[in-house]
Amino acid sequence: MTIPLPTLDLQSLDADHVLRAFIGWWPDVQTRAWLAEQALQAHAIYGGRMMQPDHFHLTLAFLDGSRVSDLQTLATQMAQWTEPQIKMDLTMRDVFEKPRVVWAGPDASQSQALTALQQWHEEIWAKLIALGWTRQPRLFRPHVSLLRHAQIAAGQPHGHALPTQAFVGDGVGLIVSVPGEQRSQYHLAAMIKPERTGA
Repeated sequence: MTIPLPTLDLQSLDADHVLRAFIGWWPDVQTRAWLAEQALQAHAIYGGRMMQPDHFHLTLAFLDGSRVSDLQTLATQMAQWTEPQIKMDLTMRDVFEKPRVVWAGPDASQSQALTALQQWHEEIWAKLIALGWTRQPRLFRPHVSLLRHAQIAAGQPHGHALPTQAFVGDGVGLIVSVPGEQRSQYHLAAMIKPERTGA
């Protein structure tokens, strides 16, 4: 399991500092290459800013602004969490109009994968709430963002079938967004271990 991001030692930071964070599922190198191709094709249609290949991920829980002390506690807890085995294909491209995001994800026919992802999402949030986080009323739509700041014509259908690509996970992590001079950089603060199979 590898997530291609610089690591961040939360213990070295001011406990009262607030950072934006999320828990994300990272695809492997082959899946990221496919996503980069889809982002390039989508950019020709919508413009906007393409996601960096190393930043492609499926968000499992968005934590908004969180105190470093809370993230430190979460990082310790996450070492005991496990990543379930979920088989999912990326088969469609669509948009979120208001935030101007173009994304790739599974279509509605993948009911087993969508149900498993929803259950995983709920389990993660149950643990987060127990640690003191407040859940915001967001609809969970499993997706990988391809573009941000896209030029999306409102009220028009944008769903588009894509050549099927298996989403091969290569790590689940607590990701912290650290502000930079030009743009924020994702840093890995903790990892979830994969679920063991076999004897």
